[in-house]
Amino acid sequence: MKKLSLVLILCLIASSSFGAIIDKNGTDVPTKPATAQAGESSRDDWVYNTGGSEGFIPTTQGSSDGWGEWFITTVMNDTGEDLYLSELGFPCSGPTTGEFGWVVWLDMGGIVPPSGPASTAHFYGSFSPVEPDPEVNPEVYTFIDITEANIVVPNGVAFCFGYDNTGLGGQTDANGVETWAWYLDEWDPDSGWGRTAILQVKGNFDGPVATQDVSFDQIKSLFR
Repeated sequence: MKKLSLVLILCLIASSSFGAIIDKNGTDVPTKPATAQAGESSRDDWVYNTGGSEGFIPTTQGSSDGWGEWFITTVMNDTGEDLYLSELGFPCSGPTTGEFGWVVWLDMGGIVPPSGPASTAHFYGSFSPVEPDPEVNPEVYTFIDITEANIVVPNGVAFCFGYDNTGLGGQTDANGVETWAWYLDEWDPDSGWGRTAILQVKGNFDGPVATQDVSFDQIKSLFR
C-alpha cells in the first residue's frame, strides 16, 4: 500500500469538507444530482450495512476508473444461527453489469479480502443498476434478490460480498468498517484513503424448504 503524500491527504480532507470528489489517482470526478427512484427492498431477519444503518445514504463516491473496478467488504456471521442470504443492496450508478455483476465468497477465515479477483467468487450474477448514467451521484440503492442462489453462511463463518462498479460507487468517510476496491490489480483498502464503501446485505434464519438440501450441499463442498 503506497503512502499518501501530504498534498493528497489535504485533497481528501477538502473533498469531504466541500463536496468535491477526488479519486485514488488524484483526479476530480464529474457529478450531478441523482434522479432515479429506488426499487423495493425486502424485509428480512437480518441486515448489515457498512454505513452503520439500513439504507445509509452515501456522503461521497468513487469512480470505476479512478477509485476501483469493484467494491467489496467482509462480514462475520456472529448471529448464533446460519444465515440464508436474500438480498444485496448497492448505492451505485452505471451501465448494465456483466456476468460477475455481484459476487459472494464464503469461508473467508476472518475479516480479510479474497485472495484473487472477482472471477474467483463462489457465487455471482448479473444486475442492472437503477441509475444507468455512470456520472450520476449514487444516492439511490439498487436491490438484488439473491434468494435463488441458495447461499447459506454457517454461524461463525465470514463471507465477502460486493459489486462491479461500472460508474460511481457510494462511499462515506472512513468509519472503522474495512472495505476494499480492486485498484491496480489488487484489493486495496479504502481506509488508507479515508473512505468506506457503502454495501448492504440481508438474510434470514430460515431458508426455503425446497432448496435447503441444495444449499447445504453447496456449502459443504467449500469446506472440503
